Amino acid sequence: MGNKSKRIISGMRGIIPSLHTPFCRDNKVDILSLQKLIDHTILSGCAGMLVGAVAGENASLSLDEKEIIINACVQHNNNRLPLIVSCSANNQYDRITLSRAAKVAGADWILCQTPNNLNGNELTECFNEIADAGPSNLMIQDLSWTDNGMNDEDILLLFENIKKFKGLKIEVLNSGPKYSRILKATDHKLHLSGGWAIMGMIEALNRGVHAFIPSTMEVIYNQIYNLFIEKKINKARDLFSKILPIVSFTHQHIDIAIKFSKMLRVKEEIFITDLCRSPISGFDIYQLEEADIHIEKVISLQNNIN
Repeated sequence: MGNKSKRIISGMRGIIPSLHTPFCRDNKVDILSLQKLIDHTILSGCAGMLVGAVAGENASLSLDEKEIIINACVQHNNNRLPLIVSCSANNQYDRITLSRAAKVAGADWILCQTPNNLNGNELTECFNEIADAGPSNLMIQDLSWTDNGMNDEDILLLFENIKKFKGLKIEVLNSGPKYSRILKATDHKLHLSGGWAIMGMIEALNRGVHAFIPSTMEVIYNQIYNLFIEKKINKARDLFSKILPIVSFTHQHIDIAIKFSKMLRVKEEIFITDLCRSPISGFDIYQLEEADIHIEKVISLQNNIN
């Protein structure tokens, strides 16, 4: 019997923020602010958290910094929420090293972005090595800014042949139909989440997607999710419509989303600085004006919910 006999994890339903990496004024990782963000994520009623991924400026972090972040996050979380560790990297050595570090630290899950230019048996071999090194749950990140991402056939091949492959994070163009195809092809036994395609949240919920991985505004997203689950669909849509101008601003580019989110974290008194590492640049005066307006809106909405 193949992996289609698996059942998806009963938890991990709802909002699973991808945590940003805070930096001190000397550009070192700010562990204390990261710990505050973990506490905030838990108190906000989230279903889990993801650390060290794209929103966490993964590409700017050294391997040593990534391992420090893994250990600090797992230790401070202390099994309060499922914690997913990103082991995405540009080479297989680093992916396996981070996967192993996540297992040693005691993480629940690892996430790894699909390496470029691999498919079929080569892709299966790559992910088998990563899965063998890591904890018992593997989430694969199907990410593409320009096309439809992984072939459905490759996803199903991995699902059939890698026992630990239990979650898929879809972040591609036209994600909606792909959610439905994969859910149907896996008999709804593969945990599905959406990230960058959060603008289609209500549609994705209607399709049966299990979780969403935004990088901020988790208080608001949790409320939208809870309203939907309570079948208060119109109220969920009304609240979602209130943040669409904010999402429109941040989704101009991933760098804008990261910078905005860090500014919000400072306003929320979670981060000390909104510093981002290169190549992410600061906002000009027009962006700052828009960001300030949107941040005030977020704070107001969150206060009303709380």
